[in-house]
Amino acid sequence: MTTGVEAVSAYFAAIRARDVDALGALFTEDAELVSAVGTFSGRDAIISFYRDLAFEVDDLWPEPGPLIVDGDRVAVEIRLRMGGTTTLVGDVFTLARGRIARVAIYNGPPVTDTGTD
Repeated sequence: MTTGVEAVSAYFAAIRARDVDALGALFTEDAELVSAVGTFSGRDAIISFYRDLAFEVDDLWPEPGPLIVDGDRVAVEIRLRMGGTTTLVGDVFTLARGRIARVAIYNGPPVTDTGTD
């Protein structure tokens, strides 16, 4: 089991691997995920969100930037490829007992560059 901010890095790795078991292990039982499509309360609801909605998108691929850590809160800007578009997204995590207790996902604008030099 990961601890502290390692859970956030493991979260992105689990999404890229489409590994619902690894993803579920990162959340507290009573965790909450807030997104543009709704709020999902509890580990099982969050797992269902990823398995039944997010992982159905063939090109889903998050590229997180540096983590900004302030105690039990972690923020990160992500270049999210999804549905043929790359969008800037901001995630704000709240950690508890080495796991993710809450994640709020804020959608930003599409990006027009490829992000490569």
